[in-house]
Amino acid sequence: MQTKKILFSLEVTIVFLSLTVYLWHTIETTEHQRRHQAIEINANQLKNGIEAFVNEKISILMQVRNFWLHSKSIDHDEFLGFCRSIISQIPGFQAIEFGDTTGRVVWVEPFLSNESVEDFDMTSEPRRYQTLQRAIQKKTVAVTPVLNLVQGGKGFVVIVPIFRTGKYEGAVVGVFKIETLFSLIFDSVLRQQYNIAVFDGEVLIYGDEPAGKNWRQSAAYVKETVTVRDQNWSLDLWLREPEGDITFLGSSVLVLGFALSLVLGSLVWVLSTKAEQADIYAALLEVSHQLGASPDMQSVFRVTGETCLRMTGVDRCGIFLWNEPERQFEPAWVSIDQPEKVERFLALRLKYGDMALVSKVVDEKRSVLVHTAKLGLINPSLVRLFNIRSVFVVPLVSKGNLIGAMTLDHEGKQRRFSSREQAIISGIAAQSVIAIENVRLLTETRKQSELIGKKNKELESFLFIVSHDLRNPLLALGGMASLLVEDCGGELSENGKHYLSRIQANLSHMEMLIKDVLELSKIGRTETQLDKIDVQETLGEILMDSQVKSSQQHVQVCNRNQVQTLRYNRHGLRHIFSNLIENALKFCSYQESARVEIGSEEDEKEYRFYVKDNGVGIDPKFHQSIFDLFYRIQDLKSVEGTGVGLTIVQRVLETYGGRIWVDSEKGRGTTFFFAIPKML
Repeated sequence: MQTKKILFSLEVTIVFLSLTVYLWHTIETTEHQRRHQAIEINANQLKNGIEAFVNEKISILMQVRNFWLHSKSIDHDEFLGFCRSIISQIPGFQAIEFGDTTGRVVWVEPFLSNESVEDFDMTSEPRRYQTLQRAIQKKTVAVTPVLNLVQGGKGFVVIVPIFRTGKYEGAVVGVFKIETLFSLIFDSVLRQQYNIAVFDGEVLIYGDEPAGKNWRQSAAYVKETVTVRDQNWSLDLWLREPEGDITFLGSSVLVLGFALSLVLGSLVWVLSTKAEQADIYAALLEVSHQLGASPDMQSVFRVTGETCLRMTGVDRCGIFLWNEPERQFEPAWVSIDQPEKVERFLALRLKYGDMALVSKVVDEKRSVLVHTAKLGLINPSLVRLFNIRSVFVVPLVSKGNLIGAMTLDHEGKQRRFSSREQAIISGIAAQSVIAIENVRLLTETRKQSELIGKKNKELESFLFIVSHDLRNPLLALGGMASLLVEDCGGELSENGKHYLSRIQANLSHMEMLIKDVLELSKIGRTETQLDKIDVQETLGEILMDSQVKSSQQHVQVCNRNQVQTLRYNRHGLRHIFSNLIENALKFCSYQESARVEIGSEEDEKEYRFYVKDNGVGIDPKFHQSIFDLFYRIQDLKSVEGTGVGLTIVQRVLETYGGRIWVDSEKGRGTTFFFAIPKML
């Protein structure tokens, strides 16, 4: 199993490494193509920019020529003023000149003191002279090759001849310095990224002197031909930083790919391990279900032992329980088929201190694997009796306390338990501990249930005595008191009559108290079914019973209930409404305009009812205490009652579902709310 996991992890790692190399190669190829395309685009834009810039300046020189042609006469100041306005607004010109028909430069803007204003001819400036002759001959604009300018630096001259009615009158000359011109065109960001070189033929007229001989062979090299009228320049672009073999993105992908391959290989290893653990957990879950269904201790032992045998392939399994008072392990179950060996096993008593293995398990409370070399931990007689060669002992521990142990071995053969088997056995042992504790708890619960049942019967007998044996003497006393009033009432003194009336009042109170206690004891025991109840009908019956009392007490009762029907215990709902309404009537009857209101509302989960009065109110510090049995507030003891009604209401809601709470302040009336959940 371990070898298979290793090989599978290596396969996954190699596959993802191959994918990483392929992805890296694709990215590198794409990146080189992208860079080359970017250089081509930039070179083309620069070429178009240079040509457009020069053509724009030529068009401006044409405007100067037109200015000359449209003026009947023009003097030096007018010409220079016009040229000055052009140069000040349109950058790029080094100078604008005017040469007469002899070729002599007569006007220059801007005028430089070191500039030579004189004739130029074939000898002094052959290239400019040849360009002028070509322009006159062809009657068109002509551009000189790149020259060493008189003003300094390299540049070129654009000559625009002036003809009026076919007669040559001179030429407008634009002087452009290469460095000034290109500094306006080339972006500084572009200059930081690329090397730029402009050649006129083989002469470098602008840019960086290429280093080495093979710069034109670079994959990141582009050449464009710039056409300036009848002159051609060569524009060369290549990366300022040498292009490496591996780009940043490519190297990142390569590093991340290698890392991801290792991670995925490790992940496959982990997932394989997790899958193995999942198999163990599934097996343990099955055992847990079987143990949970085991009704007694022997069933728990049998399921535990047989599962260990099935999942590990061992020959024998034994289960012992720990007797703490005797400090010994006592056998509880064994998987042996031979009756004589079973009897020998069940007769074993493994005392603490008699065997090193027992002492080790008890002291350390952890699993022990005993091979041939460690058989000295077991008594030799026991080794011979059961032909032990190796044994795996797992303690059964619950909440830190030792409750037993489980042994597994191959009869007569040495066995090495794998880590997987040890994990399975330990898991089964943990599940069996829970099942043993549950069986013990269930047994104890059954005993307690039997005891509670016995106590309930005793309570029922007591309630029978209360309802019959105590009520009968009370009825007799009440009858005698009535006879005493009828027969001897006239002979009694005022004190005697008062004492007799108190006796009758206490007898009535005692009878009410017995009745309420009986009702409280019956809740949840005599009737538990839920019915569909017409709430309005139930309220109508209760309010009809209370109508005489409310009219005598001059209390106005208002029914604002909106709930029509619900599912609940019928007698329980009557108890709730009748107790709350009677309480409200009692505690507000002392008000001049006494009023009781019953209302309701509902939502998706529950029905909420309220019974509201404008009576004396309850101090918030008593809001919890009023639901206690027989509890009565000292300030309200003059009001008739037993202190059981609210306890009955709360018990009904706890038994059949619901909750109750109160909103009240002293002197501001009381509102009792109760909620009943909606049931299907």
